[in-house]
Amino acid sequence: IKLAFASTLLVATAASAATINVDFESMPGADRLLNTADDEPMADNYLVWIRDQLSPAGITFSQGSMMQGGFFDGNAQNHFLTSTSPIGTFSIPVFGISIESKSYWPATLTAYGASGNVLATNTISSSPDAATRLSVTTTEAIASFSVLPDNHNYILNLDNMVLTVSAVPE
Repeated sequence: IKLAFASTLLVATAASAATINVDFESMPGADRLLNTADDEPMADNYLVWIRDQLSPAGITFSQGSMMQGGFFDGNAQNHFLTSTSPIGTFSIPVFGISIESKSYWPATLTAYGASGNVLATNTISSSPDAATRLSVTTTEAIASFSVLPDNHNYILNLDNMVLTVSAVPE
């Protein structure tokens, strides 16, 4: 009886992970969180470096810039990250990354641990007509990540990043 109850309890208490959604439309306000009432809109300039705009939320990009235009969804005010090699670091614990790419060539998402070791990778093939999602999940905290095209001369356009900020139960 105890064994049956314990297995029922495990199924009933499956936990969902907490997430941070980054659509590159806004940056954190005074509360240091995204998607809250005090967030500020990203600049309306066509091209803006994104290096520190999201650092209050624990996300810093060492490369990449914000572009503005209807590339993803037809909305001319849409902001997205563009670069030949977007690389980001986290000052918060992150256990999963998912990011949307609309590219004419393959791209690879790589998650790195604190010592620079590769934790996980995910590669997608080209998808010029629809956005494709790159995703990785790890049990060790991700300290940094890269999203690279298969040719270093190609530019990636990325949007709608979702970070899992609590460990996902195995």
